[in-house]
Amino acid sequence: MGRINVARVILGGIVAGIVIDLLAYPLHDILLKTEHAEAMKALGKTMPEGGSTLVVWLIYGLVWGIAAVAVYAGFRPRFGPGAMTAIRAALVAWFFGTVLTAVAMWNMTLMPFSIVEVVGELIGAILATLAGAAVYKEA
Repeated sequence: MGRINVARVILGGIVAGIVIDLLAYPLHDILLKTEHAEAMKALGKTMPEGGSTLVVWLIYGLVWGIAAVAVYAGFRPRFGPGAMTAIRAALVAWFFGTVLTAVAMWNMTLMPFSIVEVVGELIGAILATLAGAAVYKEA
């Protein structure tokens, strides 16, 4: 087993992060905007907006992308390089980043469970991880 190429994990993660950030905009700011605003209103709050909020979400996407590509790099020795391994890594990142969060938020009655959001995030996770994995090469 070779060592993980950390520089390529970061580079691939940045690519994945950019893809996930680009895909999150139409999902969250167009398709689910009203649903999220209504849920926040029910809590007596408003959706945060502005530059600082956007920066946090962009950084979140980059960190998520790096984590997804790191999972891919860890999976490569066991499953081999390629799209199926990237999809496996995407499923792990999606499960821990989206599904568990959605269930927790729903269980605490903070946000309604949204199958549209969960499936949209799955599609984004797969596409982003495939893009990041395409950049990753072992040393």
